Amino acid sequence: MNAAEPAKLTFLQQLRSFPGAFWVANSIELIERFSFWGVRGIAALYITRPAEQGALGFTNTDKAMFFGVWAFIQCALPMFTGGFADRYGYRRSLMVAYVINMVGYGLMAFTHSWGGFMLACCLVGTGTAIFKPPLHGTIAHCVNKSNSSVGWGAFYMVVNIGGFIGPLVLGGLRLLEWRYAFFAAASIILLNMLITGLFLKDYSKEARAAGEATRKGPGKIFLESLAALKDMKLTAFLAIFTGFWFMFMQLFDQLSVAIDQWVDSNDVVRTVDALLQKVGIQSLSKFAAEGGQVNPEWIINVDAGAIIVLVLLISYITGKFHPIKAIIAGMFISCIGLLFCGTATTGWFCVLFVFLFALGEMACSPKFSEYVGLMAPPEKKAVYMGHSNIPFAVGWTIANLVGGPIYTQISDKITLARKYMVTHLQMDAQSVEQMTVGQVMPALAEALNVSEAAATQMLRAQYHPEYFWYVCIGVGLLSSLGMVRYHFWLKAAAAKRAAAGS
Repeated sequence: MNAAEPAKLTFLQQLRSFPGAFWVANSIELIERFSFWGVRGIAALYITRPAEQGALGFTNTDKAMFFGVWAFIQCALPMFTGGFADRYGYRRSLMVAYVINMVGYGLMAFTHSWGGFMLACCLVGTGTAIFKPPLHGTIAHCVNKSNSSVGWGAFYMVVNIGGFIGPLVLGGLRLLEWRYAFFAAASIILLNMLITGLFLKDYSKEARAAGEATRKGPGKIFLESLAALKDMKLTAFLAIFTGFWFMFMQLFDQLSVAIDQWVDSNDVVRTVDALLQKVGIQSLSKFAAEGGQVNPEWIINVDAGAIIVLVLLISYITGKFHPIKAIIAGMFISCIGLLFCGTATTGWFCVLFVFLFALGEMACSPKFSEYVGLMAPPEKKAVYMGHSNIPFAVGWTIANLVGGPIYTQISDKITLARKYMVTHLQMDAQSVEQMTVGQVMPALAEALNVSEAAATQMLRAQYHPEYFWYVCIGVGLLSSLGMVRYHFWLKAAAAKRAAAGS
């Protein structure tokens, strides 16, 4: 074995090799992700559900604007907040992030105006942007080449524990009252403030030990953060991933709406009811018989649940391969999973392919962070991890600002129902437009003298809303092919260096 290569450790040896700060940082991430994904799990429904149900009653295009601005702020700012975290301290940056996030989630509980909710989204985006680089920088300092695959896999598992529990708890609370969910998201962040203040090691102090960094002003930090993009290996990698994140984030930002509008998940309810009846529990029988549906955010939560169970195993397996090869395989698997869960019409079919999507995510997403972390110089861990948000910033923003309106025009059930009433039923366009979100489908069903479920099936056959997902998958496949090209570019560059050295 080459002396420069790290010793190969067993799975348990890798788990034991992490310092205490690694597990403290993971605990902090779990709590933050509980709040974030809990809110994101219900936010799309809160924005688009009728005002008669206590929600905001805005359009899917409004949702796209909220999420697009939120995504851009959250993912673009870490390019610069990472440098400030290295300069001013990880612990101090995290405390600032907690306060901003608490205010943002709290505001969501009280505001019902367009501008108020946009402000809340901007606050949460800003707080999360400040939170990410120091937390990810801490993880990057705690792993090395001998344990990074399992380390980032463990981190990703913890991320998804929070992401799994959050939508379950907040999804249940929103059935009581929407604001209870936002209150819970804000309140639990207090626990993170306690853990950070008492237990988190601030690795930025070690990075600044030489003293030069402490003399740098904000302007110089900003310029040095941008200078990291001169690393063409990093820049090309991030650029290719941008298109993939456009596709990837549709699972979280559009799929819940698509499930709510187009998927009949009563088959899942009936299956669960049958299992409960075998042990003498009848609580779901009436709900199942009346066509009850599963919360859309709970179906999407299959992704996080699968990751919790399998990500350490998948990370251990992918650790035996070059990170880029694992990333490529994961990208293609995720494309297939999203294609079929996005076009599903029944609950179990959707659940199955959300699970497949999760397998692809486990193969590529932790390796993405691992690859960037290993690429980064020790004194620039937070800067590089901050730049790793660029694909999110561009891809996620476009996914909403472009993908959202596309979904509205070709796939949104309310839009298509209005269109059908005007063009096929010759109803007055102004009267149709003045209907609230909650009035549209009942009006269409009444005009056709059918049930709302039958009206939904008619709209699907007439307008093919699944076409939206073909557009998304096309972008994802192009990015996957781009990563294949990147892999061969790296191999060619390595061969050229080897030939020059000999």
